[in-house]
Amino acid sequence: MFNNKDLRSAIDRMPRVSLANIPTPIQELTSLTKFLGGPRILVKRDDLTGLGLGGNKVRHMEFCMGDALARGFDTSVNANLWISNNSRIIGAASKKVGMRYICVVVGGKNKPKQGNMLILDLLGTEMHLTESRDMEEGIRLAGELSEQVEEDGGVPYLHTSEPMSRSSGSIGYLDALLEINDQLNELQIHEPKIYVVTGASHGGLALGVKLLSLPWAVIGVHVAPKDIYFADTVGWANTAAELMGLPARLNWEDIDETFDYIGPGYPDPSLQCLEAIRLMAELEGVILEPIYTGKALAAVIDHIRQGVLTSEDTVLFMHTGGLPELFNFADTF
Repeated sequence: MFNNKDLRSAIDRMPRVSLANIPTPIQELTSLTKFLGGPRILVKRDDLTGLGLGGNKVRHMEFCMGDALARGFDTSVNANLWISNNSRIIGAASKKVGMRYICVVVGGKNKPKQGNMLILDLLGTEMHLTESRDMEEGIRLAGELSEQVEEDGGVPYLHTSEPMSRSSGSIGYLDALLEINDQLNELQIHEPKIYVVTGASHGGLALGVKLLSLPWAVIGVHVAPKDIYFADTVGWANTAAELMGLPARLNWEDIDETFDYIGPGYPDPSLQCLEAIRLMAELEGVILEPIYTGKALAAVIDHIRQGVLTSEDTVLFMHTGGLPELFNFADTF
């Protein structure tokens, strides 16, 4: 039977560079628990991973950059929206390991130099700003820039086409699952309800639960309609499983997910999201943001109010970071 030691061995066979401040703590949310009057609520502080203002993607990049360096690449080329945490952390990780970084900032033209765009600039990113929010256009431009790097003698790692760029997120959260398992065992918590923004991190946790037959529920919270942003939770996790030679794969039937907390759209927050951010700040001194983590906590709060979660449950809320974009929403509050 596949066990924790087997999973640790599979992870340790993957190329990796040390980037994240881990393990991150699990903290009790005593005041929020009391205020809501439902389950015990804890938070996994993956906003504290460090590099480039932290977040879940620092865990991802340990394996992505490990792959890039092991294969001899010297330049990261990426394309993503102007609000992208993915672009920020790819940039920080690339610079940390000594790679050049070129990024197509989709929709970034005429946007204020704020949030993640400001950090991209501070990192010395070679930014190419587009007026359109069309990701396909951005991906095409990234491909052209990658070809130019090759013509100039560089070796580009094109994140928009490299399988490891996304599946590294699932590998990072298989690793995080072992960390969380040890922490929860110390707290004598055995059947947590874990809430996380859906995507590669969600996929890694769900795959780990299936591999190890853990009695955990992992609930993924969507932040955008699939036609706007498709988080391929299953595909990214299964690519990771294939690269690692793991004995299980996910099906969509394995995924517990909700689309109920998207709000007006991506990236705009709902009133539930804004309430969740204020409650977490006022009661716990922990700061969330409106695009991702605020929506995930809104799901927790609403599930408590609906009776989906009761005092018999224990919730682990995954704080995945993303804080630079909070400041772009000052007028929303």
